[in-house]
Amino acid sequence: MFYKHSGRLGLSVPAILLIGIPVVILLSAIYAYIVVYCPVVGYVNVLFLGGYVFAAGIALAMIAKMSKCRSPSVLLALGTLGGLVGLYFSWVFFIKALFGEDVSAIAVALSPLGILEVAKEINANGWWGPSGIAQWALVAIEAAVIVGGIALFTSSSISREAFCEDCSTWCNPFETMHLKLTPELAAKDPSELDHLQLLGLEEVDKSEYPRLDAEVLQCTGCEKTQAIRFKKVAQVMDDGELKEQAEDIPGILIQKA
Repeated sequence: MFYKHSGRLGLSVPAILLIGIPVVILLSAIYAYIVVYCPVVGYVNVLFLGGYVFAAGIALAMIAKMSKCRSPSVLLALGTLGGLVGLYFSWVFFIKALFGEDVSAIAVALSPLGILEVAKEINANGWWGPSGIAQWALVAIEAAVIVGGIALFTSSSISREAFCEDCSTWCNPFETMHLKLTPELAAKDPSELDHLQLLGLEEVDKSEYPRLDAEVLQCTGCEKTQAIRFKKVAQVMDDGELKEQAEDIPGILIQKA
């Protein structure tokens, strides 16, 4: 009844290694140079970090899906590798940007011990404000966000997707049903909901809140494989405006005609 990925790798390993990793390295260079040369330093660096992790994670996620990987554990490993490479080269290009023509990016990349020594010096004395323990703490947080964030983006890229093994293709969104969310169901944790019970709910207009959205995915090849994923949809007040907020319900129903 519930869809489960087959665990097949597709072309994910060569695709990530040959395309994904170079993309991550390029984004690392862009991130490092922005951090060094941006006239505004401090908390705005958090935005740069978030943008870098998001871009790298999305890039690996797209490549993983296009390469037809159906193994979340392998994607987690590849995402972690991408995160570690991203962290390493962000330091490579940070040092290059900081010292300019005095150093070679290739020489820095080939000297991990040299990077460690420079990092110790930078963290001890600071380079834009904090130094010592505070700078080490910032560096540790940055490292955790880069590695963890990229790994999470990559590993979760297929968590809400379904694959038709007969046609070797991903199922695409086909239609969405809007269902009435009763107060009893709204009070339950998403993991406690009965998917078959949800399918029996009354259909409502898209403008009604709260509601359940049941999105039907269908194989475009055979048109026989279908999957249904659910999410709770509600309205919340944000900065004085009503905005739509969605929460995924774990599990995807699968059926074949």
